[in-house]
Amino acid sequence: MKNIKARHIGCKEINGRAVGFFTPPHGEPDFLWVEVEALAGAFLPEDAARRMLEHCQNFDRDNRPVVAAQNGSSIVTIMCHAMAQGLCGAIDQLHDYQKSDDEWGGGPAETAYCVAAGQMMADHWPLPIAQLADAFHNQGGPFMRGGK
Repeated sequence: MKNIKARHIGCKEINGRAVGFFTPPHGEPDFLWVEVEALAGAFLPEDAARRMLEHCQNFDRDNRPVVAAQNGSSIVTIMCHAMAQGLCGAIDQLHDYQKSDDEWGGGPAETAYCVAAGQMMADHWPLPIAQLADAFHNQGGPFMRGGK
């Protein structure tokens, strides 16, 4: 797997907190990656967001699905869009969100994240329709396939 340094492209406010977005850390079609602790911290108390970050950093240590990236003078942990959706879905469940049968989409945290991610994609990482389709089917790229 060819690693490419993820580049911070900007922040988007989610639930009152600035959350960093990054280019993918690989050369395949993919959606933007997002800062784990800031995203969790947009919906959870600081200590809970820190625990979420630590848990993510301990995922499969041989095939790390999260990576470190530079955000200004800080090193942060980032994850792909699919994992961020899962994280926000888990947060929605922690907050007792229950989806109704006729409801489309996710809960409040997942929806807020997805809207912000879509806006960041449109503003900073626009992909032609064919690459968007490829990115949709390749979220996380080699990091989610277990490539080293």
